[in-house]
This record gives sequence, structure tokens and C-alpha cells, in this order.
Amino acid sequence: MNKEELIKKLANLEWEDFEVKAAQGELPKSVWETVSAFSNTSGGWLVLGVTEIRNNYEITGVGNAEKLSQDFLNTLRGEKFNVFIDTKQEHIIINDKSIIAFYIPVHPNKPVYFNTQSNTFIRRGSADQRATSEEIDSMLRDRAFGTRTTCTAPGTNRHSLNDTSLRRYRDYIA
Repeated sequence: MNKEELIKKLANLEWEDFEVKAAQGELPKSVWETVSAFSNTSGGWLVLGVTEIRNNYEITGVGNAEKLSQDFLNTLRGEKFNVFIDTKQEHIIINDKSIIAFYIPVHPNKPVYFNTQSNTFIRRGSADQRATSEEIDSMLRDRAFGTRTTCTAPGTNRHSLNDTSLRRYRDYIA
């Protein structure tokens, strides 16, 4: 994300892949919920140094970009999360104010949570929501067995279907 992409994003509301937080002196506690949510859903940009005020954004900057960035990255590498989370980070200056942005990708080993499994979050629209036990179970099942929605049954392929087999299934659909 460069300066122009950030300015373009700020012209819109927060959504599934974009979250801003004011972080002038220290990391807000809610950043960990957003990291978990992005990791468990579709990934996204976490931008520190921007404040949302009634659906408008104000660039407030961060106090010490280097320290906040290192605190954030060290926490992701430490023991707070159940898995290591690799990020891409950008330092952007707008109107002499420092903004730091982190891209949090979807993690292959979901669920991603901090401290305890009850701190597993998912992203719904512009909100981080605590995952239900069913959603956590689904993530664990996918991690253990993989998702099979795009796989064909063993010994078959798309050419192995013929009119006879299709007719048999049409009876169930009608």
C-alpha cells in the first residue's frame, strides 16, 4: 500500500479488508482482535495513525513509528498468538504525520487466536466479531482435513459423467 492507495481507501468506509486505528503512543488492545479476524477471514490492511470520526477519517499519525512497528511485529513473533503471523508493512508520511500499515494475510493454519482459543475473531463487514464454537470447529476441521469443495471423488473426473449418471441426479433435483 502506497500513499495514493491509502488516500483512496480513506475516501471509503472501513470494510472487510481495511481497518484504521488511532495509535499515537501505544498499540490499542483491539489490534489483536483485528489481526485474528483478518488471519481467519480474508486478510486485510491494519492502518495505525488514522482516527475514524463519524465515518470520516482524520490522519493523526503515530508518535514513534519505529517503536510501535517493532512492538507490533515482536508481539506477532512472540507467544501471544498460537501461530506465527507474517506481515507486510509500510511506513507512510502524510502532512508530516507518520502512519504505519500492516497487511495481515489469511493464515493457512486457522483458527488464529491470541492468549486462548476463546479469543478467535472473524471479520464481518467492518467489524471484528468473536468466532462461535461452530466456526472454530469448522476451522479446525479444515486445518486437519483440508477443504474438499474443489476436489473430485477418487477415480472420477469431469469427463466421467455421462447422460445416464446425470439423469439419475436430475430425479433428485426435480
